Amino acid sequence: MRSKIVSQQAKWIKLLSAACEGDIGHAKRQLFWLKEKVVPDSHRRMTNDLLDQEVDLLDQYVHEHVHHHKPLQYILGTQPFCELDILTRPPTLIPRWETEEWTYKVIDLIKQHDISAMKRPLHILDICTGSGCIALALAKHLPESTVHVTGLDISKRAISLAEENLDLHRHELQNSVEFKHQDVFHYPIEETTVDLIVSNPPYVTQEEYAKLDPNVKDWEDIRALVAEEQGTRVHQRIIDLASAIKPSFSPFLFMEIGGTHQVSLLKQMMKDKGIKKSTVWKDLAGQDRVVVGY
Repeated sequence: MRSKIVSQQAKWIKLLSAACEGDIGHAKRQLFWLKEKVVPDSHRRMTNDLLDQEVDLLDQYVHEHVHHHKPLQYILGTQPFCELDILTRPPTLIPRWETEEWTYKVIDLIKQHDISAMKRPLHILDICTGSGCIALALAKHLPESTVHVTGLDISKRAISLAEENLDLHRHELQNSVEFKHQDVFHYPIEETTVDLIVSNPPYVTQEEYAKLDPNVKDWEDIRALVAEEQGTRVHQRIIDLASAIKPSFSPFLFMEIGGTHQVSLLKQMMKDKGIKKSTVWKDLAGQDRVVVGY
């Protein structure tokens, strides 16, 4: 049986490596993660002492990933994000490393201010919250009882998943979080007190979407990916909302973008709406990734 597993494992690695441009090392890591999910006993995993049903399930997962382009994060059911294992489920957007990177930067920036001295918790609005990853990361890592985070999303399935993530990680959070099923274009910001907005909104153009890999295009919600007006339609609405904020904290606006081609347009929109200063954060790959408003 063990020799059969070894042979089967070689087949899986070959299939997985073909799906990741011949990267054998990455294929082996993918298989390791899949085996972690399927085989709970670490000793049996290491010795390849697998049950028949476990072999069948692994074969199914490899097939789904390679032939149906199902993202590994959807198969595994989780994605690490800011020291949280975020539940993932199609079609809700999978958390990306680029978003994790700038979320940590926002956390560090807020920590530099003495927000514990404020008369009330800082109210943070997370627009297009998706899985809730940004909102939950802020609630976990910021000092206790210093912020309240509200996550909004137009997708009922996204909000349901975000609430599952909240239930899963509630014991790890130092601050309160709530999620609301809400279209940002109908969100009445004048009726509430918001101090700071964060968002990973849709920013892909229709032309860019047509060229996306099937593991994105075939699985993730198009509403979380694509926006009209050069990919900036939702950003424009967020800027409208941000312009109504009476800042008690600066900077008070953080929006993920698709790249350099959107920067000048968004910075001009912010200026036209009275947001006096804006900057751009690059990601670790050197790409313009976040527009920041002061």
